[in-house]
Amino acid sequence: MSEREFCLLYHPWILAMRQDGKTEELSLLETLSRAHELKDLSGEVPAQDAALLRFLLSILHSVFARYSPEGSFSEIRDTNDAFKRWSELWERGSLPMDIITRYLNKYENRFYLSPPEKSFFQVPNLGRGTYYTSAKLNGEISESGNKIRLFPQRTGRQKQQLSYAEAARWVFFINAFDDSSVKPATRGLKASGKTESPGTGWLGKLGLIMAKGHNLFETLLLNLVLLPDTGDSLWEKERPSWEFERRAEERVRIPMPRNLSELYTLQSRRIMLEFKDDMVTGYRMLSGDFFLSENAFTEQMTVWKSTEKKGGVKIYTPRRHDPSRQLWRDFPVLFAQSENSGHRPGILSWLSRLKEKDLIKSSHFCFHIMSVKYGSNGSKNPSTIDDMFSDTLTFNSNLIKKAHEHWVWRIIEEI
Repeated sequence: MSEREFCLLYHPWILAMRQDGKTEELSLLETLSRAHELKDLSGEVPAQDAALLRFLLSILHSVFARYSPEGSFSEIRDTNDAFKRWSELWERGSLPMDIITRYLNKYENRFYLSPPEKSFFQVPNLGRGTYYTSAKLNGEISESGNKIRLFPQRTGRQKQQLSYAEAARWVFFINAFDDSSVKPATRGLKASGKTESPGTGWLGKLGLIMAKGHNLFETLLLNLVLLPDTGDSLWEKERPSWEFERRAEERVRIPMPRNLSELYTLQSRRIMLEFKDDMVTGYRMLSGDFFLSENAFTEQMTVWKSTEKKGGVKIYTPRRHDPSRQLWRDFPVLFAQSENSGHRPGILSWLSRLKEKDLIKSSHFCFHIMSVKYGSNGSKNPSTIDDMFSDTLTFNSNLIKKAHEHWVWRIIEEI
């Protein structure tokens, strides 16, 4: 098989768990069409699942901001439309694949693993980018030439190559969670000091939190936030990366996206895979797009921390999870509802609105957090991935309703 023949829409590459606990490798269309039958994504590490869940959500946002579940063109024009659209999808119990397939087929040539000229998540002719072997792309190893893992998951030749399916999964991971070791390639850029450092991939800066359902369909719908958490405003028009030409320049500061498909497909890294003998043996990479994290409230899947600037102006930035703390101990950070306690994660605000409108009957909500711990390796910046961790917390769904706010404070007092 040539790399040109490997299409993410039709070839198996996503690892998903069935209800019986067994794992299958499925194509993108199979994963979406069977979401109601599947228990969850089941990749090599939870952080990879988080990156892929956001990719799947970017497709749903791109489709259902414009089309009804029946397939007719019907843009969301106000908050009532948004709640109605979400309710129609939820009540179906499975995803309407006719319109999803029709939409994705329109962009089929952007969903090939290669050549990079067509792949929406790669940039062609990236010869000037920093070169890494597949051992760095593989998040289970994350090994560079400067840091050799003592007890790697793979050894020898197996460490230096990945199948097309494995590489596709890890590309999404590295784009989201890459450390900050990649160097600028443009002549004079580093020496001049005129470039901003993008830091880690966007998800590596977050304290990720996601809702979990009884199956993958429910997980997708619970996290399908069709409205911002600011009054009656709407998301701007969806702009997933596969609908537009890619930027090839390195270290591009962009305005914060105002729609979730653009945010969920943010090209934090410029990547070009290298192929040999039907395997991926390495890749070249540059830093890509980034934006300021202050008050970046388009992001729905993070906890926040607040600081005060001069003049008493309060700003919010993502708060990374502490691997030494269990999630229940951070209940005040996750669920406090007053202005003095911080900004609630957008996903909690969204589910609260659904619960207030009685659109969801679930008696309990389960939330999943995951994060990557970075190491400095002697430098000032997070230049290595040292560890990954995750945790879950289930609580009564009524706790996020305004009428039960007093119970939240009772729990906080006890903690």
